[in-house]
Amino acid sequence: MYCMITEDYVSLETAELLKEKGFNEATYTYYLSDGSFYLSPMAVDNKNLYAHGHVSAPTLQMAVKWLMENKGIAIIPILSSILDNEKFLWDIKIVVAKTGESYSQGWIYEKQEEAFNIAIKYCLESLI
Repeated sequence: MYCMITEDYVSLETAELLKEKGFNEATYTYYLSDGSFYLSPMAVDNKNLYAHGHVSAPTLQMAVKWLMENKGIAIIPILSSILDNEKFLWDIKIVVAKTGESYSQGWIYEKQEEAFNIAIKYCLESLI
């Protein structure tokens, strides 16, 4: 079954990085080898999908939880400001438990989902 609502899921690029870094949690969503997003009637993981060239597509929250529980990295959304009294602007703070270091590079986004996806990708590329 194809699914059009993808904003609460990691991007394809981030999904591939998660797989590379060891993410193998069961999800009901994945990216097909052609890059399209798919909703499965049963849970699958990267181990099962690998043979077909697919990659699991966890929700942003699943990826954040996996980073915290498995890599000791917390991603914390911060309300930066309110734009025109109608829209929120978001920043992200990243904290690494092992070293106590924290990162906040002034990433400001109108969509919290975009801020999370970029922060998750940053953690996978730069901190793991």
